[in-house]
Amino acid sequence: MERNWLKYTLFLEAEVEEEFTLTIMESPYTLGWTEPQIEVIRTDNGYDYQTVEEAPVIAYLFEPLTADRQTHIEQLNGYLSRWNDRVRLGAAEEVAEELDSWKEDYQEIEVGDWTIAPTWTPAERLAGKDKVLRIDPGAAFGTGYHGTTQDILYFLQKLELRQRKVLDIGTGSGILGIYSVLAGAALPVCGVDINPESAAQVKHNLEQNGLPDSSIDVIIGDPLEDAAVAKRLPDQVDFVYLNIGGYEDIKMLPVVKERIVPGGMLLLSGMVEWNRHQVEEAYRQAGFRIIDERQSQEWVTLLVQAAWGQ
Repeated sequence: MERNWLKYTLFLEAEVEEEFTLTIMESPYTLGWTEPQIEVIRTDNGYDYQTVEEAPVIAYLFEPLTADRQTHIEQLNGYLSRWNDRVRLGAAEEVAEELDSWKEDYQEIEVGDWTIAPTWTPAERLAGKDKVLRIDPGAAFGTGYHGTTQDILYFLQKLELRQRKVLDIGTGSGILGIYSVLAGAALPVCGVDINPESAAQVKHNLEQNGLPDSSIDVIIGDPLEDAAVAKRLPDQVDFVYLNIGGYEDIKMLPVVKERIVPGGMLLLSGMVEWNRHQVEEAYRQAGFRIIDERQSQEWVTLLVQAAWGQ
């Protein structure tokens, strides 16, 4: 892929962000976006994020590559000198496209017998692959790159989904629900999520996989907080997918138990190794049995069965 743009990473003091943003509009450069610096912190329930106070704001600029790279860098440094080191160049890289350069971070990946690929993947890279799940990253969780999603998909490939009723709690992008549709699950698969962006994301990804919108019934809301949402969830489901966080998994237990059939299978994930035992114990006490497990780094995924009536 030809790389004919330069992408610059800049660090600027927060006090000059507004001035910089306005000024750059009159320059030969294109401002992509700005963002605060974020640090990841470990919590009892996994991880969280917080803004790094007093840290420079990060900005991304783009310009067409028309000369050698060093010439462009020298010209940019000259332009930035007006801010007297309050705006600094951190890095410069050649990219294929301007504001779409982020797409280069998302390439096709193999998960068992399936390939997960964004829609911009070149056709030649998918040649000979007959099991392709097309998922574009968006505002809803579930690109297929996280270990929990992949581990659930590994389990599902070993299970019989044909004509089985599926409830996907925390459906996000719809990746697990779409896989289920492609694997022959009973229609519609039900997906529920608290993120309003999920509905549009699922619809988009269904279209990319040649599936009708009606394949997945997306419900927006929290079944624990909204009785109307809970009422819309199907009963007597054969499979439940729950990948929303360890403590959240425990809170959602009553919803799961009320709807799963005896002997039904629960794909339970989103927990980390330091809180998995709390999640396991809660589900064991509720009558579930742990069948198998997978772990990707610190993230744990359990294959669980509703053991009552067995």
